[in-house]
Amino acid sequence: MQSSVLAAGFVVLLGVPALFASPAAAIPQKEKTAAEQTQPTPPPVDPGKLVWPAPPDVARIKWLAEVSSQDDLTPPLPKQKKKKKKGWMDRFAGISLPEEADRKALALSKPFGVAADSKGRIYAADTARGAVFVFDLQNKKVEFLPAKFLTPIAVTIDDADRLFVVDSRQRLVSAFSSAWQPEGTFGREHLKRPVGVAIDNENRFLYVVDADAGRLAVFDADSFAFLRYLGRPSDPLDPESGTFSLPLGAAVDEDGNVFVTDTMNDRVQMFDADGNFIQMFGKQGVTPGTFMRAKGIAVDRDGHIYVTDAEFNNVQVFDQEGRPLAVFGTRGTEPGQFSLITGICVDANNRILVADQWRARVQVFRYVTDEEAEAQRKPAGTPGVGATRRADSAPGQ
Repeated sequence: MQSSVLAAGFVVLLGVPALFASPAAAIPQKEKTAAEQTQPTPPPVDPGKLVWPAPPDVARIKWLAEVSSQDDLTPPLPKQKKKKKKGWMDRFAGISLPEEADRKALALSKPFGVAADSKGRIYAADTARGAVFVFDLQNKKVEFLPAKFLTPIAVTIDDADRLFVVDSRQRLVSAFSSAWQPEGTFGREHLKRPVGVAIDNENRFLYVVDADAGRLAVFDADSFAFLRYLGRPSDPLDPESGTFSLPLGAAVDEDGNVFVTDTMNDRVQMFDADGNFIQMFGKQGVTPGTFMRAKGIAVDRDGHIYVTDAEFNNVQVFDQEGRPLAVFGTRGTEPGQFSLITGICVDANNRILVADQWRARVQVFRYVTDEEAEAQRKPAGTPGVGATRRADSAPGQ
C-alpha cells in the first residue's frame, strides 16, 4: 500500500477499499471449520491503546471514552435486597425507586447532534427522548437542558457558551444563555425541515441546514433576524455547485468558511462568509475521499475537515483542498466502532465527539494537533515533512 505524509502530518490513505466496504458488498465468508471454531477468542481490544494511525506513526487520533448514561460517569448503585411488593396505594401514588426509574431515564436513546461548551460539558440532542442531554464529566453527572422539545436534532454553542438547538419537527431554533435561560425561538417561517446548525463566531452568523428545502438559512446569532438563504435545490441530472440534495450537516472554520455535507450528491461544498462558492470535493464510491451517506461535519483548529458517513460508519479526515488524509472507525459495537454514525464536533479542548446512534452513545476521541505531532516526531528522528514511507492505515488495535 502506498502512502505519503502531508504537511498536516496525517497519513494519506490510498488503495484501501476494504475499509469502506459495506456488509452488503463484502465477500461472503466460508463456514468455519471445526478447528477454526475451537480457536480461542481474541482478547478484547484495550481502548486505552486505540490510536490512528497505528504505530510506528505518530498518533493523530486517540480514543478516550464513551458516554451514554449516568452509569458511565458513576458506577451503578449496588443491588438492594428484594423489596416488599408494592401495595395498590403505592402504585396509585406513582411511587418509583430512583435506581429503577431515574437512572434508566438518564440514558441516551437516539443521539444525533453533539457539541461542547467551554467547561467541557458534552451536549447531545436526542431525537427519541425529545431532550438535550448534558454530560458533565468533571462533576460526574447527567443533566437535561431545561426546555421542552419535540425532535431536537442539532445543537451548537458559541464562544460565549450560548446554545442554539434545532427542533426538526417544530421547525424552530431555540436560543439559550450560558446559564441555560431561554432567550427566544426563531426560524419557523424560513425553515421546512431543519437538521443541522453551525455558528460563525467572528461574523455572528448562524447557519441552519434545511434538508427538505435543499439550502441553508442564515440568521443573525444575536438578534435572530433572518439574513439570507445559502444555496438552492439541485437538479438531479445536473447538480451544479452551490446546489444541494438533502444537505445534513454544516461546520465553520476560523476564517468564516462554511462547509456543508451535500448528502445525496455525495460531496462536501465550501463557501466563504459572504456565501460565495469556493470549492467542493467528494463523489459516490467506496474508496478514500468518496461518500455514500455523508452526514456530520466538523473542522479542527488546524483546519482539517472531518466527515462522518453512515454507510461506512467511519470518519474521514480531509485537508482544506479536499484531499483525504486519514480515516478512523468501522462498523461495530466496540470502542472506536460505530453503528449508524451521525453528528460530530471538535471542541476547544481538541476532543472529537461523535454520535453513535444505534449504540445510543457519544464516543470521545482526542485530536493530536499539528504542533503536538511535530514535537513528538522530532525526538524520534522520524522523516520530516514531505518524506515518503510505508504506513499502516488501520487503527492500532
